[in-house]
Amino acid sequence: MFNGNSLKVAVRVRPFNQREKAMRSKCIISMAGNNCTILDPKDLQNKRTFTFDYCYWSTDGYIENDQGVFLPNGPHSRYISQVQDLLSKVRKPNGLRVREGRHGFYVECLKSVPCSNFKQLEALLDQGIRNRSVATTNWNTTSSRSHMVINIHFQQVFANQFMTKHSEINLVDLAGSERQRSAGAAPDRFNEARAINLSLTTLGNVISSLSDKAVGKRVQYIPYRNSILTRLLSTALGGNSKTIMVTMISPADIYYDETMSTLRFAERAKNIQNRAVINESLTEQLLMDLKEDNTGLRARIADLEKAGDVHIDEQEVLKKLIVDNERQLKDMQKSWQQKLEEARREWEQQYSCILKEEQMMAELPYFLNVNEDPQLSGAVKHFIHHGITTIGRTAGLQQDIVLKGLGILDQHAVLTSHDHKVVLEPINKARILINGVPVLTKHQLQHLDRVIIGSCSFYLYVGFPHERNDRDKIHKYNYEFFASELASIEGFGKVNVGMGEELKENLDPDLARIFHDFIAIMPMVAQANQISEELNKGVIFEPEVKNLTSTDAKGEGLEKEIIVKVEIWPRDKFTDRKLLIEGIYQHFLENGTIPNMVEQDPFWDSVEILHLGSAHVWLETLAYCIAYEDQVEAINYRGKEEAIIQIRLLPCSPSGNPLREESVIVDPDDLLGKRMDFQMQITLCLGVKWIQGNSSRGVQIGFMMYGLPAMFYAPAVWNNANFEMDYTMCFMIQHVTADFLSYLKTHAVVLELWGLQGCQEMETEFAHVALAGNGSVLLDLCYKNQWTSVPQDSEKCRSKLSEQLKMLEEEIENLKDANRSLKSENIKMQRELERLRNLPSSPGLVTNGGPMKSANDRSNQKSPFLSWDAEFAKALKTFYFSMIGVRARLIHLKEVRPLDEGRILCLRYFANERNQLIEELGEELESCVGKLKNDIAKIIKRKKELQIDAVSPP
Repeated sequence: MFNGNSLKVAVRVRPFNQREKAMRSKCIISMAGNNCTILDPKDLQNKRTFTFDYCYWSTDGYIENDQGVFLPNGPHSRYISQVQDLLSKVRKPNGLRVREGRHGFYVECLKSVPCSNFKQLEALLDQGIRNRSVATTNWNTTSSRSHMVINIHFQQVFANQFMTKHSEINLVDLAGSERQRSAGAAPDRFNEARAINLSLTTLGNVISSLSDKAVGKRVQYIPYRNSILTRLLSTALGGNSKTIMVTMISPADIYYDETMSTLRFAERAKNIQNRAVINESLTEQLLMDLKEDNTGLRARIADLEKAGDVHIDEQEVLKKLIVDNERQLKDMQKSWQQKLEEARREWEQQYSCILKEEQMMAELPYFLNVNEDPQLSGAVKHFIHHGITTIGRTAGLQQDIVLKGLGILDQHAVLTSHDHKVVLEPINKARILINGVPVLTKHQLQHLDRVIIGSCSFYLYVGFPHERNDRDKIHKYNYEFFASELASIEGFGKVNVGMGEELKENLDPDLARIFHDFIAIMPMVAQANQISEELNKGVIFEPEVKNLTSTDAKGEGLEKEIIVKVEIWPRDKFTDRKLLIEGIYQHFLENGTIPNMVEQDPFWDSVEILHLGSAHVWLETLAYCIAYEDQVEAINYRGKEEAIIQIRLLPCSPSGNPLREESVIVDPDDLLGKRMDFQMQITLCLGVKWIQGNSSRGVQIGFMMYGLPAMFYAPAVWNNANFEMDYTMCFMIQHVTADFLSYLKTHAVVLELWGLQGCQEMETEFAHVALAGNGSVLLDLCYKNQWTSVPQDSEKCRSKLSEQLKMLEEEIENLKDANRSLKSENIKMQRELERLRNLPSSPGLVTNGGPMKSANDRSNQKSPFLSWDAEFAKALKTFYFSMIGVRARLIHLKEVRPLDEGRILCLRYFANERNQLIEELGEELESCVGKLKNDIAKIIKRKKELQIDAVSPP
C-alpha cells in the first residue's frame, strides 16, 4: 500500500504520433491494473514491470463517435528561461523575478484575478492559453518548449473569528525533454548551454535527492535553487502539500530508452514523502507579520546607508520586498466584496469581447493560428473586415492586424475584402507563402488556404460563411501539414502531402523518418536565416539530405541523415545553435544590442575540417593474394565527383616485398591459420574541386581498416589540386581467421577526403593500435581501444581466462593421446595383416563334404588376401595423408601463444581463437577416423563374403 503522505504517481500512455506510424513502430507497453510493463525491442524476453498508483491509456479518456473514431479533449506546452505572466497581454522584458519570502518562493508582480465560480476559472485558463499562443509567435519560435504553471489560490475567511484558511493548487505542465542524438556528432562549444533540458535535469536531481532522503539515505543538500522551475515547485516537492504526478510515455519501440528513463524517473518520485497540514492563521497575525517584515527591511536599509558600504543591488532587492509587502497589506485590507466587484467589471468587459468574437466568426472571414503545440492552435483569430485590412509590426504605424513574429515588417501586407472575395498583397517583397508557394503580387485567397506570414506566423484562412460546410476538416491542417507542404514544394523526394493510406503503409520506414526530420527542421532553418538577415550576420543556412551509403564499408547502407549547410553542420548541432540564436535575437529586440564577443556568437564557428567525399576500395582481391591498382572517384554527399584517387593494394612478404604472380591462390581458405601481409598505397590525387575553388586550401585522405579504433591519415597537401603522393601503410595478421576472410570478401576500405582551411592537420593515433616488430599494423587485435576500459588489476577476470587457457591445453593433450592410440591401433592392424598373409594352407582339406582346392589350383588364381592387403594399405595411406593436416594443426596449437599475456582482452581474443581452432581440429580428426573406420568395415565385409563363397558347395 502507498503511504498517504507519499507523492502519487500516474502513468499515461499516449497514442502513436504520425512519425511513429510512418516508421511502423511497434507497441512495447502493456498494462494490468496499476502495473506498467515495458519490453526491450532488442530482446523481447527482457521485460521490466513498474508499479504506480494509477496506469491508463490516453484513449481511456476519449469519447467514440459513430464511425468508431476517438475524439480528444486536451493540453501541452513551451520553454523559455524566464517567467512570464499569461494573464497579462504585456510581456515584461527579461521576465518576472522569482523571490523568496517568509513562506517560500514566489513570483513578483504576478497578476491575481478573483473568481466566484468555476466557469470564470475556466475562462481564465482559456485566456492564458490564448495569450500563450500569441506570445509563442511573438517570441519567434514555433515549438513549445516551456513549462506552464497555473496557480489557483483558495481562501476561506471566517469573519467572526478573524481566521483565514487557505490552500494553493499548482497545475504544472512540464515540457518534454529534447532528445540529444549526438552519437558520433562532433562536440560543440555550445553543448553545455542546452538550456532546454536544464530545468528538467535539475528537477530530476531534486526528486532523486528527496527519494534518497525518504528511504533513509543521508542527503546534505537538495538543489531547489538550481533552476526557476524547482524553486517554484519546492513546496509541492517534499513540503506542505499533496502532490500527484502524471507522466506521459510513448508506446513506440523507437523511444524505448526515453520511455525507460521516464518510468525510472517516476519510480523515484513515488518515494517522496510530503507533510500536508491545514493552513489556517489569524488575519490580524498575518497583517502583523507583514508589518514586522517591513520594519526589519527598513532597518536593514538604514544600517547599510549608515555604514557607507556600497550595496546598491542589495538595497534595491530590499526596497522591492518592502513594496511587495505593502501591496499584500493593501490587498488583505480590501474586503472580499471589493475584490469581486473589481473582478466583475473585468469579466463583463471580457465577456462582451467573447460574444463579439463569436458574432464576427459567423459573419466574417478570418485567419486561424496554427502552432506546433495542438493546444495553442486555434486560440487566436484575426478577422478580416470589409474594405482594407493592414498587417504589420507595431512601429508607430496603425495596423489592423498587429503581428510581432520573426520576419514581420512594419508594413507587411494588405488584405482587401470586396464582393465576398479577399485579396492578399505583400508590401515591399515581404515574405508570404500561400500553400507553400511564395507570393510576390496580389493573390485571391480561397477557403482553407495555408498562409505563412514572415518566418513563424502560421495561419489557416477560413473563408466567408457561404464557403464553409460541415465537411471541412479544419483539424487536418495542423502544423505537420504546413511543414510537409513546404518540404514537398522544396522538392524533397517524391513524398506528397495528403498521400493515400496505401502509399503510407508501403513507404520505407527510413525514408519516412528522414522526411519527418526534414520537415521538422525546415521552419527552424527559415527562422535562423531570418534572424541572420535582421542582425546582418551574412550567414545562410540550408537543409540538405546526406546519403550515408558513401561511408558504409559494405556499400549497402540506405540510411540518410539531415545536415544543415553553413559550412556544414550536423542536424543536432544546428538544433542546439538555434536555441542560442533565438536567445541573442530576443536580447536584441529587448535591449537593441547583441553580444560583441565572437565566442558568444552562435553564428560564428571556429574553422573546422570539412568532409568532402568518400571513395570505396574493395578488398576481395587480397583474399586471392592478387595485387590491385585503380583510380577511384571520391563522391560527395550530393553524389557528385569531388576528386579522383589512385590506390594500390599489394599482398607482400614479411619483409615487405610484393608477392609474385605464382603466389596467387585459388581457394582463400588455404590462408586460414597462416600469416598474411599487405600494403595500402595512395599514389595520386587529381581534380580536387575543393582546392580548385580556392588555391589556399588543402586536403587530407584518411581511412579505417578491419575495425581498428584509429583512422589512418596520409600527409596533408596544400595549394595543389593535382598532386602525387608516396603514402604506404603496411598491415599484418598473424593468423588468418574465417572472419577476416569474410571481411576481405565483402567489405571495402572507405577513403575519406577531408578539406583543410587553415586548421590543424590530422594525425594517426598509433597509440590505439598494435605494431609488429617491422612496423606493420597488427590486425589480430582489432579492439585494442577497449583495453583501457578494462581494469588491469582485475584478478578475477584474469584467473578465469587463465583457467580457460589451461582447459584448452588439456584438450590438446587429450587429442595427442587419441592420436597415439590411433597409431597403436594402426600398428596392430598391420601385424594382423601380416599374420593373415602368412597363414598356412592345407591341400585336400574338405569343408562341408567338399574338397579344398590345392595350392596349385589356387596359384592359377589371384589370391584374395593380396587384394585385402592392397585395400588395407590404401586405406591406411589415405588416413596418414589426412592426418598430416591434423598434425600441423596440433603443432600450431601447441606453439602459438598470446601476443600479450598481461592484457585481459588479449587473452580473451586468444582463447576465442584457440576455441575455434580446436573445434575445427576436432571436426577434421573425426572426419579422418570416420573415413578409416568406414574403409576397414568395407574390407572386412568383402572378406566375409569371399569366405562364404569359398565354403559354399559348387
